[in-house]
Amino acid sequence: MNKDSSQAGQAFHQKLGEIIGTKNVLTGEKATAPYTVDGLTPQAVTYPATTEQVANIVRAANESRITLVPWGGGSRQESGPCLNAADTVLCLKNMNQVVELDAGNFTVQVQAGIVNDELQKQLAKEKFFFPLDPFYTERSTIGGEIAVNANGPRRTMYGLVRDLVLGVTAVTPTGDIVHTGGKTMKNVAGIDLCRMYIGSWGTLGVITEAVLRLFPLPETSTGLYITFSDPEEAFRLVGQLLNSPLTPSAIELADSAAGQKVAEATGSKLNDGEVLLIVNAEGPKDDVGRHRKDIASLAEANRAKTTITLEDEEASRAWKVYRGVHEAMLGDNSSTLQGKASVPISKLGDMYKETKKISASHGVKTGVTAQCGSGILYTYLTGTPEKLVNITGVLKKAAADLSGFFLIESAPLSFRKEVVILPPRSDYRLMRRLKTEFDPKNILNPGRLVGGLR
Repeated sequence: MNKDSSQAGQAFHQKLGEIIGTKNVLTGEKATAPYTVDGLTPQAVTYPATTEQVANIVRAANESRITLVPWGGGSRQESGPCLNAADTVLCLKNMNQVVELDAGNFTVQVQAGIVNDELQKQLAKEKFFFPLDPFYTERSTIGGEIAVNANGPRRTMYGLVRDLVLGVTAVTPTGDIVHTGGKTMKNVAGIDLCRMYIGSWGTLGVITEAVLRLFPLPETSTGLYITFSDPEEAFRLVGQLLNSPLTPSAIELADSAAGQKVAEATGSKLNDGEVLLIVNAEGPKDDVGRHRKDIASLAEANRAKTTITLEDEEASRAWKVYRGVHEAMLGDNSSTLQGKASVPISKLGDMYKETKKISASHGVKTGVTAQCGSGILYTYLTGTPEKLVNITGVLKKAAADLSGFFLIESAPLSFRKEVVILPPRSDYRLMRRLKTEFDPKNILNPGRLVGGLR
């Protein structure tokens, strides 16, 4: 760092202290090292407590051309294309309050830094819940989940992030505060800016608050853990479920590598080549009882090897084990990468078969989970760097041949620097123009999205 840039940085850090107090600003490599991302250690980490403070920080950064990295729980910071710069981290962990619970309108307004699990605990006291359940809910924040469009298994019944977020408050890259959407289900006249911020990965603005759609806590819940010797029989059952009047809240599938611990938690096991299908149902007791009976009958008709039914607390414990599969698969080997294929729902079984065939031919150890109600298949691949580069190219082609796409969600830094993470699209040029219009000085998450959005 040259003398001029060092002086500019010190002046900016002094300004940060004036905005939020020096105790809420970390400087020095030792203090900021825990926030290293993509090999970049920030010069400062800030902890604002209000939207106004965020706006003042962003405004000062824009004036000084200091790059900012919005930070919630940090669970998705190692995903997507690598950042180009990370001068200052804007951590929202102190913005963790429920602003207003409007029970009559089934909405809650929250600050963006509230952790998903903590929000659920507070809502449960009032007999509500927010049905967004991506990975890492024990540490991911609501603002971060909205920014990365982090959907989960319950999307099968309750819809996507874009269906569950009614409005956001955001700070633009120039420091302006904007409010989009509202408390009503229909709240947009003109361009829907709320949905624009969903999935923008902090490149177009910093989400500081959100209005969320709530649902009453279900009276009861059940989980059916069904093992199949033949994956095709499991996918045939999935097709029958999706074309029936039944409305399961989640339909998940795991192969023997990914599902073994889940099977053990239910008192069964998975042999090589077998798959575990998890079907969750929740709601009134009579409805759940019908689901339990009808799904078990369908499983038997499709030659299921075993069907284990768990209810309420037992079902919750087994579901928690399943939700831990993602972190467990990535934690088993530091060289593991996680890919995501999205194909038409009817082609999910074909993508599973292709994934297994391609993995075997490349000598790559593979684990697979799938959100069957959404056509999404997650692959956990472990092998040499050369093998991983080769297999991801083949998987991208396999997904494209099925009218879908394949991308890399999580991978070692060296891999992410060398390989194209996201699939080809025809609208990247338009996205870059949008980024330039919103963020002309390129201070927010530079390089994070669409192959280096800048």
